[in-house]
Amino acid sequence: MPVYTDQDPLNMDKWLPKTLQSIPLHTLTAKSECAGKYVKGKVVCKGPLLNMGDHVKYLLKSVIQEDVPKQSQASNNISINVVLFGGLAKDFSHAVNQGDVVVLWGFTVSPSPTFGKDKLHPCNLNLNGAEAHVHVCAATAPAAGTSGASATVLKPAAKYKYVPLNALKHGSQVNVYGVVTFFKLPFPTKGTDYCSTLKLTDPSGATVCCTIFCENQENHPKIFKAGDVIRLHRVKVQTFGGAMTLVTCWGWSALTFDGAVSSPVVPRTNNKSFHFSEEDQRMVTELREWAAHGLTALRDPTVPLSAVLPKQYFDLTCQLLAKARLDSACTLLKVWDGTRNSCPFLTIPVEPEALEGDCPAGRDGQNLIADVLVYDNHVEVAQALKPGMFLCIYNLHAVPQAVPGEDCSVREVLSFHLHGGASYGRGLCALPSSSPDVAKLQRALQSCAEQMEGDMNSSLDDLSWFTASQFIDGVTWECQTVRKCTHTLQKVSLAHVKSSSPPGVFHVEAQVKSYQPKRLYQCLKLFCSQCKTIEEIPDPATLRARFGQAVRDTRPCRAAWADSVTTDTQDHSRQITLHVSSKSPAHSDSKLIFVQGASFDEICHLSSDEEFLIPVKSSRGKLTFLDSMVPFLFRGKRQFYGCRQCSVRRLVKCVEGIEVWNERSISEGLGLQLMEYVLVMKFELDDGTATLEALLLEDSDSFFHVSAEELTHSQEAQEKIQKIMDSLHPPDNSTLQRPWLELCLSLYAVDENGQREVHCQIVNTQTRGSAVEQ
Repeated sequence: MPVYTDQDPLNMDKWLPKTLQSIPLHTLTAKSECAGKYVKGKVVCKGPLLNMGDHVKYLLKSVIQEDVPKQSQASNNISINVVLFGGLAKDFSHAVNQGDVVVLWGFTVSPSPTFGKDKLHPCNLNLNGAEAHVHVCAATAPAAGTSGASATVLKPAAKYKYVPLNALKHGSQVNVYGVVTFFKLPFPTKGTDYCSTLKLTDPSGATVCCTIFCENQENHPKIFKAGDVIRLHRVKVQTFGGAMTLVTCWGWSALTFDGAVSSPVVPRTNNKSFHFSEEDQRMVTELREWAAHGLTALRDPTVPLSAVLPKQYFDLTCQLLAKARLDSACTLLKVWDGTRNSCPFLTIPVEPEALEGDCPAGRDGQNLIADVLVYDNHVEVAQALKPGMFLCIYNLHAVPQAVPGEDCSVREVLSFHLHGGASYGRGLCALPSSSPDVAKLQRALQSCAEQMEGDMNSSLDDLSWFTASQFIDGVTWECQTVRKCTHTLQKVSLAHVKSSSPPGVFHVEAQVKSYQPKRLYQCLKLFCSQCKTIEEIPDPATLRARFGQAVRDTRPCRAAWADSVTTDTQDHSRQITLHVSSKSPAHSDSKLIFVQGASFDEICHLSSDEEFLIPVKSSRGKLTFLDSMVPFLFRGKRQFYGCRQCSVRRLVKCVEGIEVWNERSISEGLGLQLMEYVLVMKFELDDGTATLEALLLEDSDSFFHVSAEELTHSQEAQEKIQKIMDSLHPPDNSTLQRPWLELCLSLYAVDENGQREVHCQIVNTQTRGSAVEQ
């Protein structure tokens, strides 16, 4: 592929071709000679990948900035537009991120048509075709806890001043941090906006109210419970009723964070870009710890159904099983949290056709499934919910109610009401699947389902379906993979797999939380089936350097067993000798050609016309193989390597007795152990009960329907892999859009350096065709 990564910018001499020379950006003009020159700079802007729909297909525009030394005559850092075309543009889009350092060569220079507007360099760098190359040195990873945010973090050097809540002054515009002690969910005003109110405090001891107005409900701060941390930028201080209050004004923004000390510091926001630094992370961590130990008045009002008392007002975290609209001012929600109450719950009779979702009926459900009646202004939110969603219902009222029993006696049951209005923070909302409360709830639901699994008389066996991994955030997903194994195993949770001892095989359903490597071409490796060694594939720059060394060291040599032909290179500075050996018995047109004195690019060019090319050099009058880290065989666009540990590297001599010519038979005839191309990826799987790292090791077309060897030379195969991964783990990192996968996992132990390590591998699994055809 034309974009290479993970090069060390401090040791460019090790991988940059020796023939290249640096050219400063300030010296570039439209008439500059760019052959043999390279430029280096940081990517400060990366535009979108554009599909042009013509022979160019793709186009991408980026801006790189050259860091000019202070002693240079150029007074400022110079930025220049870089325009990439075709497959290179697509590879650049996938492989390069803002902040990466790139080294470019094989470019052309043209006048910049946007120079009058952007005031950048008067020229553009254009990269197109096989001669263009991009090497990228990945930027340092962001601070821990920020990687989970789907937005792009901009302006890391920006410095904001935050005002303690006890130092607010009327009329000023401030940035503040605080811990939420009370909140009301957004509610419609008499105008066009939605309004939400918060009460904030901080270690200064002050408590202030904050009123937030926003036209879109989804743009309000994502607060889910008291104790969450909020950061507000550009809010105005006003005095109301003798107390300081905060009110949003033009340009305001907010980030919120879960208040649990142990949860990741991941901002919750709908903004496409925001500033978040290590200092911000420190402030969030300190506020969490202060709230946990110093804010004694902060009480969690969340109560499980098992602990609810008659007449109690409480918050409930639960899963929605089914719902029904009773009238224009009342909606019924059937919910559970995996716990039972000693008091039975009231069951509201509903016609089956009016119920959306599936909720089993039965006596056992009377103290497990709660029927919640939602009234008035909350009906609109309730109607938007989907069965399977995880909810938090605030200020829910447990009302004791007397009902007649089967023996004409009267018994007490609990009914649940979410009254109208917004007093005391009353309301309900759907929780994101990334919430720690959801993970805790899922574990409780899974435990409850497992306890009921063996009870054949239980009418609630179907409840286990609601904790199945295909159903999350109200969306039912068809699993995008199928198992190809013959095991007859029950599905288990990832938590069960993690607690098991190897060896073992398990069937699970899970989502891909993350995967490595992000730049997919890095997943290709070389694997020796004999010694089980896995090695990196050398990049073209390394191969050019190693071939160049062999060309410099080679001496004229003739092979007695071959017909030799010598030809000058294009620059006439050296010669290439072709030693033509025997022809293939199966195909008389196929010849085995040993190439002496050719550069890497030259042998790649020759291989497009000849089927079997073997690079060699001379040593003491004999032909020998090149460096063990270069391909020993070129076959069209494909290249093949021998294992350094298992190969018996001989002097090159006549290859006889091979009936069928292919890379394996030729390698055996040459005394080399053929290394196979394999695809190696690490998936972080998540099913709500636990996360688990699983290795994917493929040499065939099992998982992706594409062989690893095909990926080395087929752009179409590379695009197919990228499309599949984008479907399994959408680029915007939305949990809602990640499909569920049926997987067969193998658990095994490996002894490394005297220590026993447990590993997990994905086996006998394929992606569905629809995953790439949609």
